[in-house]
Amino acid sequence: MNTQLKSVPSQPASTSEAGLKSTMELFKSRESQEIVIAFAGPIGCGIGSVNTKAAEVLKELGYQVKKVKLSKFLQDCLNDKLVETLPKREADSDKFTRYRNLQHAGGKLRDRFKSMALLAEFAAKEIRVYRDANSNDVVNNDISQLGKSEPQRAAYLIDQVKRPEEVELLRVLYRHLFYLVGVTKSYAQRHKTLADEGISSDEITELMEIDRNETGEDSGQRLGKTLHLADFFIRNDDSLDQRESIRRFVRLIHGDKTLTPNRLETGMYAAYAAGLRSACLSRQVGAAITNLSGEILATGCNDVPTAGGGLYREDDESRSDKRCVHLQDAKCFNDLEKHKLKQSIGEVLKHHLDALNLEQEISSSLLTEFQNSIYDKTRLGSLIEFSRSVHAEMDAIVSLARRGGPGLLDATLYTTTFPCHSCARHIVAAGISQVFYIEPYEKSLAQELHKDAIAFEDLRPISTISNTNAKQEKLVQFLHFEGVSPRLFAVVFRAEDRKEKRTGKYVPIAAVNPAKVLAEYLDKYQEFETVAVSNFDTKWNELVSSPS
Repeated sequence: MNTQLKSVPSQPASTSEAGLKSTMELFKSRESQEIVIAFAGPIGCGIGSVNTKAAEVLKELGYQVKKVKLSKFLQDCLNDKLVETLPKREADSDKFTRYRNLQHAGGKLRDRFKSMALLAEFAAKEIRVYRDANSNDVVNNDISQLGKSEPQRAAYLIDQVKRPEEVELLRVLYRHLFYLVGVTKSYAQRHKTLADEGISSDEITELMEIDRNETGEDSGQRLGKTLHLADFFIRNDDSLDQRESIRRFVRLIHGDKTLTPNRLETGMYAAYAAGLRSACLSRQVGAAITNLSGEILATGCNDVPTAGGGLYREDDESRSDKRCVHLQDAKCFNDLEKHKLKQSIGEVLKHHLDALNLEQEISSSLLTEFQNSIYDKTRLGSLIEFSRSVHAEMDAIVSLARRGGPGLLDATLYTTTFPCHSCARHIVAAGISQVFYIEPYEKSLAQELHKDAIAFEDLRPISTISNTNAKQEKLVQFLHFEGVSPRLFAVVFRAEDRKEKRTGKYVPIAAVNPAKVLAEYLDKYQEFETVAVSNFDTKWNELVSSPS
């Protein structure tokens, strides 16, 4: 086998220095002491301050900190005229022009190199250059040197990613070393931050929309598809202590077992777990409802209802599974009905075009192009009412009604995806007081249709949030989730070896240089395989040559 540890014999003749150590001891010595944290957040959320506080906390734990600022790379490309700037409109403010050109530069570079993860590749290069210049670690060593090298303890903070492909690449590259931190802030506070920089209200709206989802540009920014991939969410609002949130996150990923899930994390994890039951062809969504004490009252997922109540289940022996994925054609009924509607629109369109007696007949290919354009550029392609599935929020609400029990007044609902407008109106009607969500849902018209009843991203106490109408009581809060994401929940909150076996005393994490809760190694698994085989062969040969 041709590996970095090629000097290791597959069957050594006698016990070597390595053979005196257990295989796991050798592997332990090859644990990486690095950590890579990328940040994602909407424009105006103040990622820079969160980044700075994270650096302070990591330095307290013995890390050297290297910041990788992607906007600086983009600005350098603009300064060096590697990317052309956008023409400045007469009314554009200087700050708007700067932000808009950075957005433009990112898209143009991705498009030019046909790589949606180009900025992540640049971040990897910056990390590699820094490591090569500062590391004393010996990667290409033989087995006798394992455990003698000193891997560098470094933290790399990437500010900031805007596309899901960038996150995907960084996760593949750095595996357990990588974490994504999502930073959120209320719309009002982000708007004020940008306005204080001298950006007009119309400019702010334009920047925010491009930042969320740059329509018309396949290589543009996609923060809406990126933010929900985070391992940890921090709400960077003025009234909150972001440093303590960051400290909690950093200590959790280093194995601090004094920390347990809070109310929000428990509720969202229950929603996430419920969503895994869904066999919906579109997406898996989970929801959970809790009372004022945080106790779980009900959970739900998006799936097809069955006669007698509830949804189809994998292990229901009383009836066959009739969910879409198990039907003969295995097609989404919502998509089928939307395409029927598209076809009907095409037929009506052709009828009217024929009635115009145009000199040139409309070809079938051009008619198809019209149909597809209507489907893609109107809300036709976003219709949701033809789905067979009950939505997760509704499943949770209906399950309480079906079996009885405590009511929903002042309850809290957790959902992995922002509620659609249909679920939103039922949430309001049910008397639920708070909704926490992770993933945005662009098809939802909840904000447009229910501004009278819902307060979006308003952190004020519920009792103080009221409609201007004097007859209207408190509004329902819709808030972005904050804390450990469900994808990381079981990793950081699983407690093993909390105490010493002999004394029963709690074992705290080290004050400096604590180990991470998930280990990652400097070598490829094939190299570790070679080491394990070599160790086994050494011991086996000794047994064969000197049987007891």
